[in-house]
Order: sequence, then structure tokens, then C-alpha cells
Amino acid sequence: MQFELVRHLVREVMLAKFTAWELCGRVSSRAARQPLTPFPSHLEALTHPQPQVTAQFACYMVGSRSDPPDYVAHSALILAVDLLLIVTSLLNIFVIAYTPDLYDVIGCYLISLSVADLLSAVIVIPLSVYSTLDVQWRIAGDNSYLCKGAAYAQIALFCSTVYTFAWICIDRYSAMMKPSRYSEQSLTRCKCWIVFSWLTSILLCCPILVARMQVIFYQDAQLCVLDWTATSAYSMTLLALVFLPTLVTVVNTGYKIVAAMRNPDALDDIQRMVIETDPNFVLTIFLLVSFVLSWLPLLCLKIYEYLVIPQTDSDLSMVTFIFVWLAIAGPCCKFLIYMFINSSFRKSLVSSLACTICCSSERQSRYDYHDIGNNSYL
Repeated sequence: MQFELVRHLVREVMLAKFTAWELCGRVSSRAARQPLTPFPSHLEALTHPQPQVTAQFACYMVGSRSDPPDYVAHSALILAVDLLLIVTSLLNIFVIAYTPDLYDVIGCYLISLSVADLLSAVIVIPLSVYSTLDVQWRIAGDNSYLCKGAAYAQIALFCSTVYTFAWICIDRYSAMMKPSRYSEQSLTRCKCWIVFSWLTSILLCCPILVARMQVIFYQDAQLCVLDWTATSAYSMTLLALVFLPTLVTVVNTGYKIVAAMRNPDALDDIQRMVIETDPNFVLTIFLLVSFVLSWLPLLCLKIYEYLVIPQTDSDLSMVTFIFVWLAIAGPCCKFLIYMFINSSFRKSLVSSLACTICCSSERQSRYDYHDIGNNSYL
């Protein structure tokens, strides 16, 4: 009797192992990341086999390389991105707002970009940090109010950023082509365009909250995203009202600005002087290039998945995670771009830091003298 039981257990173990190898070989990247189905014990798993054996458990049984992601490392990386965005955005806003030479039309647009980055770091990213620590939370689940709010904030802030880049290119084009009339561009008009861009972005994304649109938790990126396949009409609306006009504007104005900078002899003396003396032209080009480069890897990956992945069994979850958060962390480069290109920004930041250090040391010395004067032995 005992011999029959041992033989039965060995047969079940071999059968489970072969089944696990088959699952690990055929499972897709999405199925491999399903939650683990826990078993109370190995003996119960063998004597009472469950019909639904997840691919993740099968890979554990055979020692496959398809291990679960390191959520602690993911949360640490997301937290680092969050802190970098908060610190750099606050520094950008503070230096530009409190420096008279920087608080001009282009400075208001740069503050708008930094505000969008700061709101993203305060509203959206903390939810992703917690979702990596609590795997079962998934930002309250698909189509929950919290998940919809996170997706809404993310898309609205991205639309505002795209609109702001379009206004920056238009501003630089006006400064280059019509320098005599550029002085008419007041801060009030610039602020009106910024408010218009923010209101348009907020209103365009309202259907995510009020309509029955599918919002899912994208586990590879630890974000709530809109299910674009189920909302094709809304996706085409955003493409027609936000991305297509902005793309045409940025490409048209950017091409003319770059062509003028490469051939300054064809310009008038006033235009040539504006391009040579104003660092905001180079600043605009670097901002656009950094924005495109931060999102280009993710875009190429999605195109690759759309064309190739249905025919293969490649698991690109880690690559997707890296590319998504590389794009989200891209705005941190704005601080470095401002530092290296704009001397006024650099001098203002250095003077502010020096003043802060000197004031803190002077305040500490005053406290020390006050404590010495109040000691009883003196």
C-alpha cells in the first residue's frame, strides 16, 4: 500500500513538472504575470490538484527564469523618479518666478511645464509607488474611481504639456520672424494662452470621468491607463484636437527656426541679432529634443509589440517598465538644460543657494551667541 502511494506521488510530481515546462514554454507575457495561486502545502498540491494552475506557479515548480518582478526595486525606482521630479520642478518654478530676467513670456511657458510635472509627481506617481508595494491593490482595480482619476490626471497633464510646447514654438517663431512686433506680446496675453491650454486639456479629458470609458491597471508600468482599443472614437478625437495640430505646429515652426539658425546670412540684421543674443532659441530646441527622446523608446516598443509580439512569446514587461518610467522621468532634464544653456538661470540658482546657506549659518551663529549669553556660569 505504501509502495503504491509513493509511486502515485512520483507519477503526479513528474506529470506536474512536465505540465509546468509546457506552460512556461507556451505562456504569453500577460499570462505569466497573473497572480500566484497559493497552495497550502506541497502534499496537498499533489494529492488535490487544482484545475487552474497559473503559469507563474508552474515556472516556480521547474525553476524557470520567468521570476516575478522585484517590486521593491520597482518601488524604489518610481520613488526616485518622483523625488527628482518634485525637486527639479520646484527649483525651476522658484528660480524663474523670482528672477526678473527670466520671468518673461517664455518664462511663463516654462513655469507651466514645470507645474504640470509637479502635479504629475504629486498626484499620479505616489499611487504607482504604493501599487508596487501592495501588489493586490492595483490602484483600487480596473474602472474604479481612483483609477479613472489617475488616468484622467495623467492624460490631462500630458495634453497640457503638449499644448505648451506648441505655444513655445509659436512664441519663438514670432520672435524670429517679426522681432519688431514681438514686444507686443505681453505677459497677460501669455497667461491667457496658458489658462486656455489648461482649460482645454481639462475639458477634453472629462469624458474619462463622466462617460463609461474603460480604464485598466497596466501592471507592466504600474499605472492606470485608458483602454484605447475600447475607446477608439475618443482616441481619434484626442488625436485630431490635441496631437495632430500640435505636431504640425511644432514641426513647421521648429523646422523654420532650425533652418534660420543654420543659415543666419539670409536673415535681416535685426533677426540675426535676436537669434545670436537670445538663448531661448537653443533652449527651445533642447527641450523639444529631450521630450521626443524620452518618449521615443516607448513609442518604438509599442510599434514593435503591435507588429511582432503576436507571432512570438517574448516577455517585454521589464523593458516596458523601464521605457515608461524613462519617459515619465524625462522632464527632470529640464533643470539641467536650464543650467547649462541659460546663464541667468545658473547665476540666480547659485546666488539663491549661497544666500540660503549664508542665512542659515548666520542664524545658527546668532542662536549660539544667545545660548552662551544665557548660560549661568557666565
